[in-house]
Amino acid sequence: MSLLKPPACPPSSPSPCSSPFPPASSSARRPRDAQRGAVLILVMMLMISLFGLGVTALWLTSGNLQVGTNVNQRLQALYCAEAGIERARAILNTNPAPDIAALLKGVANADDNIPAALDASGNPVGVGAILVEGSTVLDKVAFPPASFKRGTGTATAPVSATMGTYTVWIRNDTAECRQGKYLVDSNGSVVIRSRGLAPDNLTTVVLEVAMGGVPGAGSTVTYTSSAPVLCSSGKNSCDDNSSTASGVVVK
Repeated sequence: MSLLKPPACPPSSPSPCSSPFPPASSSARRPRDAQRGAVLILVMMLMISLFGLGVTALWLTSGNLQVGTNVNQRLQALYCAEAGIERARAILNTNPAPDIAALLKGVANADDNIPAALDASGNPVGVGAILVEGSTVLDKVAFPPASFKRGTGTATAPVSATMGTYTVWIRNDTAECRQGKYLVDSNGSVVIRSRGLAPDNLTTVVLEVAMGGVPGAGSTVTYTSSAPVLCSSGKNSCDDNSSTASGVVVK
């Protein structure tokens, strides 16, 4: 293999001819610009900022969706609890009047919690017996019933067939319980407790209402409700109340 050599200079050339090949090495180098790469750093900082804004927006959106879901579940549980209260009112106002003593004793349901003693504050220990309407035990009753013809939505936007369930308890009022009359109603006043459970089977709302006769109604007792006691909870169901505002106890 032959190596390329620069052409020989013609004899008549007054000075040595220049070679077409660059020198093998050169010690002279151009100085580096101190601002080179600044644009790249600025672009990277801008991209990081935009990424942070996107993550924040996604987090806020998902949080708002979760809050909306929780509010919806709580409202459905509240509606179920109110439905239980209204059904209990209808049962107590049935003509002929139901046997209150038999309702206070219950039917030995697994969820019965009939009080038989008082706590240190003088309140009955126990929420009562599960309310019974004829042969129907009001334990985990689906609401609304099938007669409401609630739709199930569409394949892309399904809707739960029910808003949840409710369970209703009945016990004697506190005044008579303090007299030892846990199963005997002699003043036409009872306490109804209704627990609504949302479709997620976690969100619970409990309403407790004292129902008694209307003053001046004579021998006929018409059950009406007094100020309710509201116990509302999310994933952890609460049975006790801790704070009072405007006649409504909330936890």
